[in-house]
Amino acid sequence: MRRIAGTACICLLLAGCATQPRDNLITSEDDPQIRDVMSQAIELVATRYIDPIGREQIVVNALDGLTTIDPEIRIGMTPDELVLGYNGKTIKSLALPAANSEEQDTFLWTELTLKGVGIYRAYSSELRQANALTVQSALVSGSIRNLDRYSRYEGPNQAETARTRRDGYIGVGVRLIGGDGYPVVKKVHESSPAAKAGLNIGDQLISVNGINLYNKPAGYAADLLHGEEGTRVAIEINAANSKAITPIEIMRERVINRTVFAQFRNNVLIARIASFNSATAQSLGDEILKADLHPGGLRGVILDLRGNRGGLLQQGVEVADLFIAGGPIANTRSRVMAARHVFNADAEDLTRGAPLAVLIDGRTASSAELVAAALQDRNRAVLIGSTSFGKGSVQAINDLSNKGTLTFTWSRMTAPSGYTFDRIGLFPSICTTSDDIDPFEQVKSALAHREDMVSVMTKWRALDYQDELTRRNLRNVCPARQLADETDIDVAFELIKNLSSYKDLAQLPHHEIADTFASQ
Repeated sequence: MRRIAGTACICLLLAGCATQPRDNLITSEDDPQIRDVMSQAIELVATRYIDPIGREQIVVNALDGLTTIDPEIRIGMTPDELVLGYNGKTIKSLALPAANSEEQDTFLWTELTLKGVGIYRAYSSELRQANALTVQSALVSGSIRNLDRYSRYEGPNQAETARTRRDGYIGVGVRLIGGDGYPVVKKVHESSPAAKAGLNIGDQLISVNGINLYNKPAGYAADLLHGEEGTRVAIEINAANSKAITPIEIMRERVINRTVFAQFRNNVLIARIASFNSATAQSLGDEILKADLHPGGLRGVILDLRGNRGGLLQQGVEVADLFIAGGPIANTRSRVMAARHVFNADAEDLTRGAPLAVLIDGRTASSAELVAAALQDRNRAVLIGSTSFGKGSVQAINDLSNKGTLTFTWSRMTAPSGYTFDRIGLFPSICTTSDDIDPFEQVKSALAHREDMVSVMTKWRALDYQDELTRRNLRNVCPARQLADETDIDVAFELIKNLSSYKDLAQLPHHEIADTFASQ
């Protein structure tokens, strides 16, 4: 009984201690990495986000991000103090740093963030148990939570996937699936080293450089296939429907996902661009040159940007440049000098002025909209489809010390005529949102309502960014849709074969286009 009573007293004492405010903080061996990541995040957002934001607000947002780990965490700020709360009570108030140089400010705010994390650890078991990457994700994601919907944080694994999507990877060009037995080839990238070596879907990967892969995960096998560009890797393959094991030696190369899907019909190139990665413009240029070698040459191009959510800005500029002979393509505006760019075309139109139709829909966004806007504004193409998405902002992708990335908006794109399509999108010259209309009638109707279209485009370009009602009304003239069928392609063919109709719709009287944006 005495032992039981003694245990009960100890428990009561411990419970009493747990409810009392504690001034101590709990440090972690992961704190140096958290410090490095947060120092980068605070400095980047404070100096490069498109709209000014103070370091104090970034830190408050960052610490508030810890609520994704423990919902009992609360954070507030007075003019002089950072107020830490937990479980409905104020646990600590920390004095805000005095104004210093920007470099010193970042250091002081970073240390304040780390101190806040240490204090919260003393109260939150969830935070104490969270690993370093989880804490970093909560803090960095929190720091940009209230900026805009395009700003985001990606941890190391997500960031690596995104880098591969943009820039490719060094390997042989296969995608594997694992499970019981040996990894199996799920996909072979077109024109990759694996494709050239004769690998096919369904082949089993037995070994890589002598390492047997029986019951090994697909990711483990994929890591073995990666390496330095120009190096060789020895593999053993059990081809589908074969009992033989074949040794193969393959040279590793940079493998970039295909984004351009082309076909040639009636001397018209139909090129669908799924997204913009580092190989997009080169791939499209190659398709144009190949099409021009056909008997009869290239008589027109249908550029299908429907469903294209964008990608690398520079690649969008280079795609537009393929069709424009000199003059402006676009520019970007920002408070950050490094984010201000003027993009001009070189002197050559690779298609030599061939009729060009561009297909857009409600999912055409960002770099894809830049291409379409430049071609429309320069009277180089006729846009067909529906109002586009309306993402005219540019995001900077910043690598962090933990191999994650911090992406945030730092500029807005402007079309050659000077308007921004952010939130309003692009208005097509031929709207195809009505069902069951013959392609010939679609073109005929667009010509008949040409003046109405010019009136809408004039209002479109003069839109007050804050005028939400007018914005919605203008977009409803040709409502955004997300349906990629053959109808738009049929309309494009009808337009291209009728050269006079094409010229009437391509040569719309846009606002005067300046030769450069040097004055902005």
